[in-house]
Amino acid sequence: MKIISLCIPTNGIVEWVFPVLDSIYNQNVNESLFEVIVTDNGDNKKFNKLMTDYALKHKNLIYRKTKAFMFYNQLEALKLAKGEYLKFINHRSPLVEGSLLKLIETIKKYSDTKPVIYFSNKALEKDFYSLKTFDEFVKTLRRFCSWTTGVGIWKEDYKRIPSDAKIDKISPHSFILFSERKKDLYIVDNVRFCREIETDHSKKGKYDLFKAFGVEEPVIALNLYIDGDISSKTFKYIKNDYKKFLCELYYDFKIRKISCSYDLNGFNDAMGIFYKKSDIIKGAYFICFKNLLGLPVRVLKKLVKLLLRKK
Repeated sequence: MKIISLCIPTNGIVEWVFPVLDSIYNQNVNESLFEVIVTDNGDNKKFNKLMTDYALKHKNLIYRKTKAFMFYNQLEALKLAKGEYLKFINHRSPLVEGSLLKLIETIKKYSDTKPVIYFSNKALEKDFYSLKTFDEFVKTLRRFCSWTTGVGIWKEDYKRIPSDAKIDKISPHSFILFSERKKDLYIVDNVRFCREIETDHSKKGKYDLFKAFGVEEPVIALNLYIDGDISSKTFKYIKNDYKKFLCELYYDFKIRKISCSYDLNGFNDAMGIFYKKSDIIKGAYFICFKNLLGLPVRVLKKLVKLLLRKK
């Protein structure tokens, strides 16, 4: 059995996927220790041809075309994977030098106890978290619960997921991340293992952005609370972190009008369920003034309040 399966779901972006693959194979790690799974639900014929040729060069690389809907493509990769640990790799995130060996060493270190492991890639404050409860784990991750790149699962744990399990279509990776809620140990390893290819937002997805982070992700957290697996305090903490994130999204895509492929038309429908529309807009303008003027917080709050009153 391979120690780790690197699962790369993609819709076939040539300029992203091949730098990621090169970053893996250029590390010269013994190919008997790992495998690479690329599942492609796109319709890019050029990518298909290049990927087919690339796969012929490596016996440990599996490439499959799939018709899986959007993020369900992630699950197609997991189905094919045979390693001891199944790790998602984002299709625009090349591994940094030496990180593949570090990932393998981490998996070998915990292969007996098999705790839940999340690789947060320098997104959090501390270098390493050893957490005793699922509640602590979820609270530590906050909005990053929705981040595919950090997610992995032991093959043994993956096999226990019922074949008829109802998996959220916008966030199947969260389902995978939260599938084990009664472990004795949860590890968050904050080592940097990948970088992101610089790009705009024009190819990053066509889903309803504000519905995803204003409704669907908070619902996932709410269900954890309803199930009794996280506390009300943790749910409120995560809900507030998504609120901050929504303010950042509104600032980027509604105020700054950064070009993107996301569907931005769902803002009004998504607001009023978990968050007030006015709170998100107010928070976005607060970010705007802070970036433009660098004024003290108390002054910024007065400016935002005055601006919204005049609207």
